Amino acid sequence: MSHMQIGPIEILFGENGSRAPYSTSLLLKGREADAMIDCGGGQRVFDYVKRERNIADIILTHYHLDHRWGAGLFPDANIWINPLDAAKLADQAELFRAAGYYAMFDHKQAERIWDEEQRYEAQKLAKDREADSKAYLQQPPVTADRTYPYDQEVEIVGTRAVMLHTPGHVEGFCCPYFPDYGVMLVGDFDLSSFGPWYFGADSHIDSFVASARRTLEVDAATYVTSHHKGVVSRVEYRKGLEVYLAIIDRREEQIRQAVRRGVSPEQMVYQSLLFRQEHVQNIPLLTFYEKLGIAKHLERLLAHGEPFHDYYQCFLRAHAMRAEFLAYSGRAVDYTGHG
Repeated sequence: MSHMQIGPIEILFGENGSRAPYSTSLLLKGREADAMIDCGGGQRVFDYVKRERNIADIILTHYHLDHRWGAGLFPDANIWINPLDAAKLADQAELFRAAGYYAMFDHKQAERIWDEEQRYEAQKLAKDREADSKAYLQQPPVTADRTYPYDQEVEIVGTRAVMLHTPGHVEGFCCPYFPDYGVMLVGDFDLSSFGPWYFGADSHIDSFVASARRTLEVDAATYVTSHHKGVVSRVEYRKGLEVYLAIIDRREEQIRQAVRRGVSPEQMVYQSLLFRQEHVQNIPLLTFYEKLGIAKHLERLLAHGEPFHDYYQCFLRAHAMRAEFLAYSGRAVDYTGHG
């Protein structure tokens, strides 16, 4: 297990370079108890935390499973999450809606897809980490005990922090910033070569871009990603972020050109626009996210003035997608019988 210390902040890197479904966590040392931000590092990280720390609070940056799958192993800790994501931990239908499942599946199908996604992610865990695979598949249910405020100074076991609201990856996503130490956990602004992930119903591409740029508006010297890059300086982060965000424009230009050269809506998902073609063909889950991502980009192209309305409607029909579930609005709907 790899880690580093900056003041009272201990950075715990997840197994396998924190590649999803592993993620990096932060530990904060208090006088009487400690806190952990995000909890997806793997069993060796969890064992270390249990052995070396007294965790009173676990703070989740958002609801995605790769950031919370170990939280249930700390039953005495208070679970904190942002106010926009609390319902997704409490209500499976709300989680499915936010993830975009209902754009293509009824509730029973969504449950099967959820199980399939967990099994797929468990298979990606390091092959010599059987305990991680088991823990990921059998994690105890986690619900939030409390919510934290956005964009206000709070204390986490004695350390000043601001939970910066940075929607786009998901609507509730936040980046914890520690002004006394110049440290920001930028989470899923991870600078990966794959590029930004905004494939849920509660994701938004333009918000992702604006939020990414907002992370540079604070006076942070050290940026910590949840996956891949780890700890980088401000200069490295600024440069990496431009390359990272440029992937969005490259994806969109590829989609624009595919429409213009006559690629059919049926075949659009097999053009390696978001995921590699061989993966999309062999992994059904990636086909689902490819469809959601292309739909989001087509909507964005329409908003930016491209004459793709008819193509967009044909794309939805070709893939049996329901436009009313492509965006997450927060309204209460009974999904258990639709389909």
